Amino acid sequence: MTPLPRVHFTLILLIGLIAPTAAQADDAWWSRQAMVLPSVPPANQWCRNEVDRFILSKLREKGLKPSEQAGPLVLARRVTHDLTGLPPTPKETEEFLEAYKKGPDKAYEALIDRLLASPRYGERFARHWLDVAKYADTCGYDKDKLRPNAWPYRDYVIRSFNEDKPYARFVQEQVAGDALFPDEPDGILGLGFLAAGPWDFIGHAEVPESKIDGKVARNLDRDDMVSNVFNTFCAVTIQCARCHEHKGDPITQEHYYSLQAVFAAVDKANRTYGN
Repeated sequence: MTPLPRVHFTLILLIGLIAPTAAQADDAWWSRQAMVLPSVPPANQWCRNEVDRFILSKLREKGLKPSEQAGPLVLARRVTHDLTGLPPTPKETEEFLEAYKKGPDKAYEALIDRLLASPRYGERFARHWLDVAKYADTCGYDKDKLRPNAWPYRDYVIRSFNEDKPYARFVQEQVAGDALFPDEPDGILGLGFLAAGPWDFIGHAEVPESKIDGKVARNLDRDDMVSNVFNTFCAVTIQCARCHEHKGDPITQEHYYSLQAVFAAVDKANRTYGN
C-alpha cells in the first residue's frame, strides 16, 4: 500500500515548523546547552583510535578491562553475521583463514568488501529500517488483513542499501518523493514509508468518515504519519503534543496540528507505478 494523492511539501517545511516559542525558551534546558569538546583520554596498545580511548577510560573507571583480541575464525563469523545475518560457509571460512595467514589487515578488508557487495547485506540492514518504518505485510488491528502489494517498498529499501544510495536522497524519496521526483520510480516507491504503519480496515473501509469512529480512525492514521516521520528522521517524539504540551518541550499542540494538516489529504491505497 502506498499513499494515493500527491503530497506537496518538503522536508524544510516540516522541520521549519518546529521552533521554540519565546515562552518556552530556557537556556538551562539540557538540549539547549552548548556542546563541549571533551579532552581525549590517554591511550595504550589496545587503542586503535580516539573512540577506543573513551571506551578504555570508561572500562578503567568501572574496574574492567578489554576482552582479548578475537582470533581470525571468531572474527570471520562475527563480521559475517553482523553484515549479512548469516554464518560464513565452510569454503568462505577456509579462504579467509588462508588469506589471514598472508596478511591479516588485507584479508579483513577484503572480507568486509565482499560482504558489503553481497545482496545479503541489503537484506540484513533493510530489516532495521523496516522496523523503524513499522513495515508489515498485514494491516494490523482487528482483521489484520493482508497487504499483498506492500512488498515493492520492502524491495525498494533493500535495493537502496545495496546501491549505497545517499541518505539525503533516501529521506527525500520517502517523505516527499512524488513532489520532488515525480517522474522517477523511486519517487513513488519510497512513499511506502508513509503507508507502512498500522491501518484500521474497519475504521477506514467499513465505517464512514461521517461517524465518530471513522473520524477517530483517520485522525490516528494521520498521527501515525506525523509521528513516524519525526521519530525516524528527527529523533523527536512529537506525538505527545496531540493531547498536551510538555514543560520545556519546544513542540506545541499548534506545531503538531500544523504538521498533521500537511498529511490531511494523504490516504493509503494501492497505487500504480512504473510502466
